[in-house]
Amino acid sequence: MREIKPLLVFATLLECRTMTAAAQKLGMSAPAVSQHVAHLEREYGVKLLNRSTRTLTPTDAGRAMAESCRRLLRCSEDAFALLAQVNGEIAGTVRIALPSGMAAHPALRRSLERLLAEHPAVRPELLFDDGLLDLQRANADIALRGGEHALDDENLVARLLTRQHWVICAAPAYAARHSVSAPHDLAACRWLYYRPARLPMRRGAEFADLLIGDEGIRCTQLGALLELVRAGLGLAVFLEGDVADDLASGRLKRILPDWTLSAVDVYAVTPYRVQSARTEAVLRILLEEFARTSAKAV
Repeated sequence: MREIKPLLVFATLLECRTMTAAAQKLGMSAPAVSQHVAHLEREYGVKLLNRSTRTLTPTDAGRAMAESCRRLLRCSEDAFALLAQVNGEIAGTVRIALPSGMAAHPALRRSLERLLAEHPAVRPELLFDDGLLDLQRANADIALRGGEHALDDENLVARLLTRQHWVICAAPAYAARHSVSAPHDLAACRWLYYRPARLPMRRGAEFADLLIGDEGIRCTQLGALLELVRAGLGLAVFLEGDVADDLASGRLKRILPDWTLSAVDVYAVTPYRVQSARTEAVLRILLEEFARTSAKAV
């Protein structure tokens, strides 16, 4: 039987992009990773990688076989996950990547409480990152993400958690100082934002566009953005679930509540189709708790 380990090593190297990162993920030394790739090149008489002191890029031959090697890697991961599932033990660490703004979402908090109560041997590890984290490079089991680029990676398996609308919010003190009765009043307010955006607004047969990002304060962390708005520095848009508790408690006030902004689909995505028993348990709880929140909103 042909040895497939070098192919798996090559696929991991393409994902990690450096010998050192691939070696760490594979649990071997960087020279061992290099030797596996060199073995393939020597045995089949092709060059798979262009090597420099800083970068590794696949040659034409390397790109030609890259997808086949990636499929082989995914199949092997699925096989090991299936073995873990057959074992049925719900225990161990589950790494969950999510944006910092979601830390305040009631459904996430309920999910964590349920997980710890129902499966005390599972250890959740939360990887807060407001970008689109590479799940395989970060060794993450689940990512919670939304937006237009959430499903750009065709290798990810997505499960819809919820659909949430954007809402405009401010601290009550700021709202009291800056009267906003129509969309055109928003231009006179100070805006805080994570990234520039253009969001459509609707009230019945009326339409408007909300433009964010020409002026104001840009904040590169969603959790910090929420804290600054709570402190009364200006307006910002948030997904409604991320500020549900703030709105209910009065810490924030919704601006133009009779206008509806666009919605975002939020997904739980995984790098593999077959999951370990512990990851399946976490996914089940997340889906159930976010469904509860969505049902209450209807």
